[in-house]
Amino acid sequence: MGHEAAQALAPHPDVVGDDITRVEVASGDRPEHAQAYAPADWASLSRARRERGPWLVRFRVGDHEAVELPVCSGRGRVWVDGREMPAPAGPVVLSLDPGPHELVMAVVVGDYEHRIACGGAPRAGNRRMTPEGLGLLELPTRHAAEGGGRAVVFVPPHHDLGNPGALLVGTHPWNGGIWTYAAYAELLHEAAAKDVVLLMPSGLGNSLYTAAAEEEVLDAIAALEQKVAIDPRRVSIWGASMGGAGATTIGFHHPDAFATVTSFFGDSKYDLASYVRSILHDESGAHLVNALDVIDNARHLPVWLVHGEEDKVSSIAQSEMLASALRDRGFGVRFDRVPHAGHEGAVVARFASALVDLASTARAPDAVPRVTYRGVRPGDTSAYGVRWSRAARRGDAFLDLERAPDGIHVHRADGVTRVWLARGAFGVAPADAPAILRDAGVTAEVGWDPLPLPAPPAPSQLPRDGAVL
Repeated sequence: MGHEAAQALAPHPDVVGDDITRVEVASGDRPEHAQAYAPADWASLSRARRERGPWLVRFRVGDHEAVELPVCSGRGRVWVDGREMPAPAGPVVLSLDPGPHELVMAVVVGDYEHRIACGGAPRAGNRRMTPEGLGLLELPTRHAAEGGGRAVVFVPPHHDLGNPGALLVGTHPWNGGIWTYAAYAELLHEAAAKDVVLLMPSGLGNSLYTAAAEEEVLDAIAALEQKVAIDPRRVSIWGASMGGAGATTIGFHHPDAFATVTSFFGDSKYDLASYVRSILHDESGAHLVNALDVIDNARHLPVWLVHGEEDKVSSIAQSEMLASALRDRGFGVRFDRVPHAGHEGAVVARFASALVDLASTARAPDAVPRVTYRGVRPGDTSAYGVRWSRAARRGDAFLDLERAPDGIHVHRADGVTRVWLARGAFGVAPADAPAILRDAGVTAEVGWDPLPLPAPPAPSQLPRDGAVL
């Protein structure tokens, strides 16, 4: 698959050459409006806290064929020798005429970043076409009108596209998009060092990762798996703010599809007295996305929560509630409280390397001894080789099954009429079919499926919201 995958993953232009390490920075929205430029080392830009507003970054290059400008948070216009150039989203590769040149990038510093955040340094050298680095993935979608159908992919240098490896999926924050996390040099640098593929799908705008956005994320994973070999047991998901809540929502709805889930200052139970009412409408709508409401699904899913103690947008109480609920059930959770930090991208940057490191080593279990699952939507009908039919379109389904020496115990099967166990589920040999023992009060029909436990499904093959078996 290696050669075929490399051909299938669309190449994009980049530049091979030398990074620009010395720049000048000034406030202003256009070169002619610049205040006094101050020299700066490029690496210091992401560490320096700056006032909100427009800034200019100026640098010079020698006689090179092309220059590549990185993705930067709030990057706007670009000028070469005083002439404005097209600057679409994503890395910008500009061909240069012979001789030295002066380039200026406009960047808006906002309340979320408080800094000039870029995915790397500008680079001058020779232009090439490659599937490596940051590129776009086109995918079939039912949500093109909402901004779906495209995702950003980062392929590490010299990555073997035919060798199944680790994937880290990033769900973007409120007012973010597919390029948001491409502005984090810490994330890209560690992904390159640890050979982790990154996928940054669309959340369909400010969706709170309701059903359509969740479907878009899962379909992006499936589309990438058609282009790049991914180990289905080494897929992790993370996000910040709305994306942090989305990562827990999607991860808890599909716990057998992910090795880890990480949330940076995301809500775990939405407050309908806030702005979310216009999207979720009522408690039943919030119930469909509240991670706290499906906490039982995370039994075998390691969770990492990171939250600034001074967060005024999403209170740290949101992570405290989730961490407490996970610990009360004996589930795995890591909770990092960040002193003197608010709702800001600098918190993500601080932990980005550790996030990638976790994704590089995490692996979902091949089989689990117990399945607890709360289904809040009609399409929630399978997990870990257990499949069920819903008793009605309304109300939750809840299952609790456990392997023991004398067989598979069905502790609960609420809101379902029938349960099938795939051959090989619970670590049972596919040729075996241990006794199924139903606890008192379990009325659902439960039996072994004649089919073996399938390989982890591609996300696009998971039941759609609204589908009833």
